[in-house]
Amino acid sequence: MADLDLKTQSEQEIKGFTRKEGFLVFLSFVAVQLSSEVINQWGTYFYSPGEGRGRIIYVAVGLVGIIFVVGTLWDAITDPLVGSLSDRTRRHRKTRNFLFIEGKRRPFIFWGSILLMIPSIAFWYPPVASQSTANLVYGTIMLCLQWTMLTLIAVPLAALTLDIAKSETDRVKIGTWVALGFIIGLAIANALTGVFIELLDTAREGEVTSPVGYRRIVIIYSMLSLAFFQFLVWGIKERSAESFQEENERNDSLIRGLSSAVKNRAFGPYFIAFVLFMAGVLAVQRILPYWAELGLGGKESTVTFLMVPYILFALISYVFIPSLARRLHVKWMIILAFFIICTGLPMIYVVCVSKFSTSARLIMGALVFAYCGIGQGIMYVMQTPLLGEIIDYDEFQSGRKREALYNGLHGVANKVSMAVSIVVATQSMSIWGNSVDNFNGVLYVGLIAGILALLGIVIMLFYPGHAKTTAVKGALRRCQDRRGPHQPSAGRTPFH
Repeated sequence: MADLDLKTQSEQEIKGFTRKEGFLVFLSFVAVQLSSEVINQWGTYFYSPGEGRGRIIYVAVGLVGIIFVVGTLWDAITDPLVGSLSDRTRRHRKTRNFLFIEGKRRPFIFWGSILLMIPSIAFWYPPVASQSTANLVYGTIMLCLQWTMLTLIAVPLAALTLDIAKSETDRVKIGTWVALGFIIGLAIANALTGVFIELLDTAREGEVTSPVGYRRIVIIYSMLSLAFFQFLVWGIKERSAESFQEENERNDSLIRGLSSAVKNRAFGPYFIAFVLFMAGVLAVQRILPYWAELGLGGKESTVTFLMVPYILFALISYVFIPSLARRLHVKWMIILAFFIICTGLPMIYVVCVSKFSTSARLIMGALVFAYCGIGQGIMYVMQTPLLGEIIDYDEFQSGRKREALYNGLHGVANKVSMAVSIVVATQSMSIWGNSVDNFNGVLYVGLIAGILALLGIVIMLFYPGHAKTTAVKGALRRCQDRRGPHQPSAGRTPFH
């Protein structure tokens, strides 16, 4: 009877996920982007816009980075804490009603999505309508709250995608749903927001945009995000019942999990390379409104013109990425993404210093972003299977599944890269200029981003090769055949 139960559970895991579940995951990652990318793209510019255009400057450009660095570092601390807590949460509760949501992941998403609305909206209402230390303190507090609430959602959500996708094939499929959510969310949050801000604003034609447009659009996005997260909570079921493995996970500690991650030879190169890559990408994202306004003579809607080809080519890349991934190991797919960004982002400088007309520079900028969109599309799709492979390494070594912890550590990498990107963007503008007369500090960010992506390629070369990862997967399958799907594996990985 016990063997039959194990077989039933194993078949349930092998079955994978449904299209409905994939679509709900897609909507949830759209909501993640709406809750994060608007602040990443527009937050720095809202609090400290370019000088000489008549906009309200709430915090000086040399200080505005403090808001985002402190908030990001705080977020990096909470990511592994939430991940460890989610991994050790009981899957089922004896009391099941509206207040007690069943599962290891869904309760975090339920409560986090409700609480997230408060800082998401409040961040855009600094208390003083001029440069003030009060705005600096207020923005920092609101951003820390924003990232804390989003962490309660995003880390368990990312773990849930691996809970419902066990095989490598399913991981690429769920990774495609995740990537679609990321890119569509990015299209709305980054590409379309500039147009929406202008449409919803109260400024008269010919005037600069006021804070009203920003505030109205974030209220709309906050309501959409809440709805999308709640759809997932009530529309998806977590996999399998209580088991020996879950009892083992509850007895796991954060310190033990972190120690295991340090020993995981696949995680280290990925962590460092991802930080370098995303630091460059996010730094360019932060200076994009400045580049559109100062370098190309545009305004918020110009960002949309640049981002539309970026989004379209990222989506087009999803047509060939799955077939290419069957031929190339995830390591080389990630390196390919890095190479595209490495060669694309420095062109931001080249476009602006060229002698072409304004309209020609706009078209050239759109082409640069179209090219970079392919690299970002590859990165979005391959992120899920790569993390799944790293988690497999850890399971083979320790006998424990730590999906949420590793997604939390991935969150730490993301937050470190955000902090680095803030420093790169704000200090480059502070040192070399972000005014109408001198905006070299904006242009130099593209060159720095290319160098960071190149360093990421070098680090990623140290990621274990295809033969070693195949050996680990084969060993895991043999261990599961002998022990059952929920028994801990023993031994060490072949490359230890």
